[in-house]
Parts: sequence; C-alpha cells; structure tokens
Amino acid sequence: PERICAGEESGSRTRTNELTEIGAPASTAIRNLFESLTPLGIDWAIAGGVAANNYRHKVRATADLNIMVTFSVADHTPEIVREALSKQEWVDIEVLDGWLVRAFHPLAGQLDILVSQTDYEKGAVARSCEVKLDETVKCKTLAVEDILILKLIADRYIDEADIESVLFMDHELDWDYMIPWLEEFGVKNRLARIEQDSELLQKNAWRKNKRARTKPNDENDRST
Repeated sequence: PERICAGEESGSRTRTNELTEIGAPASTAIRNLFESLTPLGIDWAIAGGVAANNYRHKVRATADLNIMVTFSVADHTPEIVREALSKQEWVDIEVLDGWLVRAFHPLAGQLDILVSQTDYEKGAVARSCEVKLDETVKCKTLAVEDILILKLIADRYIDEADIESVLFMDHELDWDYMIPWLEEFGVKNRLARIEQDSELLQKNAWRKNKRARTKPNDENDRST
C-alpha cells in the first residue's frame, strides 16, 4: 500500500500507510492525543522511537512517546496543550522551558511534546507522513529523513541503533533535502562513521550501490 507524504505526489514513495506495531498502550495514547489536539487546529507528528519503528527493519520496544507540534494560531502556547491534555487521561502535566510539555499516561507512560521553535522543526512537522492508526483515526509521523537527522543530532546509543536499522531498510531517501541539514547541524561525519562501522550495514548490499549524494566527509564537521 502507498503512503502519502506531505508535499509529495501520491505514489512517489511506497511505504506502509499503517502505523507499525505500536501496541495497545501507545495506540490508546495516540488516539487520546488525536482527540485532544486535532480540534485545536494544532499540527502534530509522532517522533522518537515510535516513529522510527515505522522505518526500522525490526521493531524495538520503547517506553515513551514523543511528538512535535506546530502552532498555526498566533495565540496558541504550550499552555493550550497542557489544558487540552488535562481534560483527557494525562496526569502530572508540566510545561518546561516554554517549549516542552511533559505528561504521563496511565497506560502508555511518559509523553514529551516538543513545540517547534526553528524553521527546521516547523518544516519537519509540515513534511510529515500521514498514517492510519485504525479505520477512524489518522495521524502523522515524521518523514524518514527527519527521523535520521534528529537521531544524528541526539547522538545516543539507542539513536545510533535506530539509524543503523533504518538505513538497513534502504529507503529511498531525499539526500537533496538531507545534506544541507546534515551540514547545518554538523553531523555529516557522524553519519559517515555509522555507515563505516556498522556490522549490520556492512551486510547490506545497499552500501555497495552508487548513491546520488555527496559522501559525508567534511573534515571541518564539528561532530568529529
């Protein structure tokens, strides 16, 4: 089945249009978010490990849920999100540093809502991909390119494992979009190191194929 991504023509990429094996707790939490945020006109997309699972070659367990939001209404603030969540099943809701809303769900655990602050973050939400949670609820996940970019920036062990698994799947990546942001955030060499050192990717024939991109090898990359 085809997956329609924001800003692309239908059929330009072939990916599943159903959210991958997220489990009942996360499914309940996402449905809850849909009911809380969508009526407010807030544009939001699933990020983090739950989104990465949609692109990995093997689904991994994740204990939290991360989403990114963009406010389309000028007077919307994180307090709007906090108030909306408080009317649902979310508890211990707090706004941190004016851009992060953290809450807990009795079934799904911790939720982190990152309010888009930069042009990159707003663009990532805008180009996110529509997926079906079920027959009645549609939501969005960040596009695979943005999953990779954000996980390269985060640079934790679990992020590197996600990057390897996503690259192993040999998705048709938009390198024209990715390369400028990899340069902007100084993570080109980080990607090159993962590609070179990963035993998983060494086993995959995609690394032997020619790629329509510049190899990340900037000696001035501050990630080295």
